[in-house]
Amino acid sequence: MQLDELQREAELLTPEERRKLIGFLVSIDIRRDRAEFRRRLEDQGPEAWISLQEAERRLKSDGV
Repeated sequence: MQLDELQREAELLTPEERRKLIGFLVSIDIRRDRAEFRRRLEDQGPEAWISLQEAERRLKSDGV
């Protein structure tokens, strides 16, 4: 099924069904984000990590 088909079908859902669909889609993103975060934490290779100075620089450039 193509994205445009999914969008048309979503328009036909009741408000309750749309809320459930939204919750489902958000939960997929959360699971993927957690898996990526876990993978990064478990990666012990030195090429995967940045220095404290680099972290500070990135945070400042992001306005944090």
